[in-house]
Amino acid sequence: MNETTCTIYAICGQIGAGKTTFARKLEKETGAIRFTPDEWILELFSKLPSNEEFDDYYFRCCNIAWKIAENVLKRKISVILDFGFWKKSERDKYFNIASEKGCSFKLYHVQCNTEEIKDRLKTRNIEQQAGSIVIDEEAFDFFSPQFEPPNKNEKAEIIVNS
Repeated sequence: MNETTCTIYAICGQIGAGKTTFARKLEKETGAIRFTPDEWILELFSKLPSNEEFDDYYFRCCNIAWKIAENVLKRKISVILDFGFWKKSERDKYFNIASEKGCSFKLYHVQCNTEEIKDRLKTRNIEQQAGSIVIDEEAFDFFSPQFEPPNKNEKAEIIVNS
C-alpha cells in the first residue's frame, strides 16, 4: 500500500448547515487547499441559477474544481472539497479516487437542525456575505429531500453546528 502523503477532506451536509464555514476553519487548521463551488458560481455566472438550473451550474463548477484539485494532489498537497456530497455514490467515488491516488480520505458530516438552518438562511440572505448563494425557504424545501446522510459504514466525523 502506498504511503499516504495527502488527504482529500470531503465536507458533507445540508444546505445552510455550515459546511463552508467549517471548510474555511479546516483550511486554516490544515493548510489544505479549499474548493467551494458556491463561490465559483457567484464569480463565473452573471445570474444565480434557478432551482431547476442549479445542479447543472453546481456540477460544472465541481468538475472544474476537481480538475485543479487533482493537480494539487499530484504535488502531495491536501485538498478540501466543499462539494456537499449529498449522495452516497458521490462520497464513494471520491473515497475510491483517494485510494487510487494514495491519499487518505476524511469525510465530515456537518449537521444542523432544520429550524436553525432556515433561520441561518434568512440571516445569510439579508447579509449576502461574500461567497454565499441566496437560498430561500422554497429552494431549501426543493433541494432538502434529495440529501442522503452518510451511513455509519462511511465513518464520517460528525460536526454539530448549532
